[in-house]
Amino acid sequence: MSFRNNHRISLTVGMLAATAALVVAPAWLNADEDGVPDRIDLSNFPGEIVDKVVVPIPAEIFAVLDKLDEPEWKGAINMPESNETTTDRAILALTFGSLVGEGFIAVQAQSGEDIQQIGRRVLALSESLSLAGAVRPHSLSIIEAAGDRNWEAVREELDATQQTVRMTMGKMRDEQLSGLVSLGGWLRGTNVVTTFISDSFSEDKAELLNQPGLIIHFREMLESMTGPSKSSPQIRAISTGLARLEAIVSDGEPISEEDINELRDISRSMLDEYYFEESDS
Repeated sequence: MSFRNNHRISLTVGMLAATAALVVAPAWLNADEDGVPDRIDLSNFPGEIVDKVVVPIPAEIFAVLDKLDEPEWKGAINMPESNETTTDRAILALTFGSLVGEGFIAVQAQSGEDIQQIGRRVLALSESLSLAGAVRPHSLSIIEAAGDRNWEAVREELDATQQTVRMTMGKMRDEQLSGLVSLGGWLRGTNVVTTFISDSFSEDKAELLNQPGLIIHFREMLESMTGPSKSSPQIRAISTGLARLEAIVSDGEPISEEDINELRDISRSMLDEYYFEESDS
């Protein structure tokens, strides 16, 4: 399957089963005999198809960056202030997804304190979304595993949390909120990875961001939303941001360093609409 056609890979964090850190370079990471990667073979990239969009495993993406250089994961954690005043379920769903994404970043940083805080925040948000019963076992397991520094178990529980939320929302026939959870996780992951790539640019790493198919998927999802949230300032701003991202990556040209900087800044501005709002104000 070609990743250079309609559906480029995404950097969503928390959508799919996360795996443990890689010990050897996988097939899609071409390396020399010393194990140092020289390029990324996207034709063999591991992933799963969700709504006809290819979504790779989050830990595999982070493993690529670990192989290509050594990101400072601890410095990438950026926990926002708790926004407990909003009752807009669309914003709560976006925030939930971004917090799960933050959890994967904290796992990479092996920061038990941050992971435990995320576990508590995820549980509080699940109560606002009427999902506490489904999410509580995962949140408690995340907190316990982080205390034991069992990073693989934390990854598994973060993924299980996301999967449980998506499944529960599906049963509640609330696919709209399920999609917003995915969008929130993707935005947080995209922003942190663009930041790393901007700090140490290479064409191989930039190619990881070449994903017009998924951007179109999320943009169309927002356009099809119903209810008052669709016309909220935050959703309108995120829709505009997705259109700007699509314009950068859909021209068929390799992504340049300037493009990466734009992707970083645009994704950050979208997160500022709901995720970092309290801490920035």
